[in-house]
Amino acid sequence: MKKKSPKINILEQDEEIHKLVKTVVGDEGFHIINHLFAVEKADEFEIADSLEEDVNFVRSVMYKMYTNNLVSYTRRRDPERGWYIYTWELIPQKLYHALINSKQKKLDKLFKQVEEEKNKEQVFHCPTCMINLEFPKALELSFSCFACGGMLQPLNNVDLIKNLDHEIKGLSEKICILKTKLNEL
Repeated sequence: MKKKSPKINILEQDEEIHKLVKTVVGDEGFHIINHLFAVEKADEFEIADSLEEDVNFVRSVMYKMYTNNLVSYTRRRDPERGWYIYTWELIPQKLYHALINSKQKKLDKLFKQVEEEKNKEQVFHCPTCMINLEFPKALELSFSCFACGGMLQPLNNVDLIKNLDHEIKGLSEKICILKTKLNEL
C-alpha cells in the first residue's frame, strides 16, 4: 500500500461527508473507508489484513460505496488463483459530487413545492374540527363547516412559502460551500 502525502481527512473534517459515508456503509463499515482514505490505493486483501476484517465484508462495504459512485476500482486477474482482485481508491471529489447532487435534488423538490403552494387554490379551515376544504367546496357549503356548523377561516400559505424560501436559501448556501470545498481539492 502506497501512502498518500499528508492530506486532511475529509471524513473526519467534514461532518456532511462523514454522514454520507455512514449512510452508505453504516457504523460497521466506516472504519474501512476511513482506512482507505489514508492510503492511495489498496486491494480488498490488503484492507482486510490491515484491519483484521473478513475479505468478504470488505468487499461488501466497497461494493456499497461503488454502487453509490463514491469509490473507483481497477481489477486484475491473480495469475495463481485465476480470481479477480479489485484495487480500490477513494476519490474525495466523488464524495463531494454525491453530496452536492443529493442536496440539489432536495433543492429541486423545494422549488417544486413552492410553485405548487403558489398555484394552489385558496383553502379554508375549520379551527374546531381541523378540517381543510378547497375554495369550491367551501363556497358550496357557504363557508360553514359541515361537521360542526362553525365558520370556515381562510388558510394562508404565505408563512409556509416563506419557510420554504428560507430553507431554499440555506440549502443553496450549503451547495455553494460544498462546491468551494470541491474546488479546493
